Amino acid sequence: MTAADWLKTDKIKISLDARPLLAQGIHPLEKVQQECATLQPGEIFEIITPFPPAPMIEKMAAAGFETHSEAGTDGLFHSYFKK
Repeated sequence: MTAADWLKTDKIKISLDARPLLAQGIHPLEKVQQECATLQPGEIFEIITPFPPAPMIEKMAAAGFETHSEAGTDGLFHSYFKK
């Protein structure tokens, strides 16, 4: 994917590294949904995962969020949800 034109780092209001949750066997979707519900229009939520979170991206898009995901130079996937 190419970077979305709406993806501006100064608009990222919440960033979650999901690796500790995943290591505990906790799926981060519920936390992502709770955090995204607090965003104001135009604000962005970022989640960092060791794999592309395709089902989560689909759920957030279905909930009306703009989405974008990309592999970072750190080998992790950075996914963004914009309200």
